[in-house]
Amino acid sequence: MEDSEAFRAAVRARVAAMLHSDASPYELALEVLGLASGGMPVDDADEACNSLAIIWGDLTDWVELRPAETDQAETHMVTAAREWLTVEGDREAEGQYFDRWLHDILGCERAALPQL
Repeated sequence: MEDSEAFRAAVRARVAAMLHSDASPYELALEVLGLASGGMPVDDADEACNSLAIIWGDLTDWVELRPAETDQAETHMVTAAREWLTVEGDREAEGQYFDRWLHDILGCERAALPQL
């Protein structure tokens, strides 16, 4: 659990900085992506690592692939950061956050349920 707690604290620090500093949301988003993409060891049971990697990867890709939309992408980054600070630590609320960001906002396809 120690690795997961350190990961979460590092992510929390980056997203809080997005809200409370003059740092570029994009640069801080890259740091979150780095942490979630293997920059820190995390317990396998912590869903946050994989889901945050996808969310922040999509948000940073948005800036890189469509630079004319940087302001819009960075606005989404700040919103994602603010919402994460609200739900982080409440696993049920985190699940709803991941579902909303991954599927409703970023458009990731939901896995099809197996046919029984």
